[in-house]
Amino acid sequence: MCEDQKWGVAGKQGEERTRSAQSKQPRWRNWKDLSGVSICIAVSLLCLGVCIVVFVRSLELQSRILSLEQRDAQLSAWVGSLEQVEPVIMGRLDRILEEVSPFL
Repeated sequence: MCEDQKWGVAGKQGEERTRSAQSKQPRWRNWKDLSGVSICIAVSLLCLGVCIVVFVRSLELQSRILSLEQRDAQLSAWVGSLEQVEPVIMGRLDRILEEVSPFL
């Protein structure tokens, strides 16, 4: 019976040694783990690339919107100036017609 107890104790210590030796080995030694890590890295880089593309496109769209707004502001200013010029032109035409009407 003493011999069984000695073997049982020795067996448990051997298991602990095996577990500690396995825990000390890096997990990337297994090819499946390495391929899983490489897939995760590839997907992460792909997501990062998509985010960069979306960011650049949104900046382009924002600059186009700003240029359209500025052009619209210039157009409305030009139309506003036409509205101010129109009475001046109409007054000038009325004067010219008054000058010409006695000759007709």
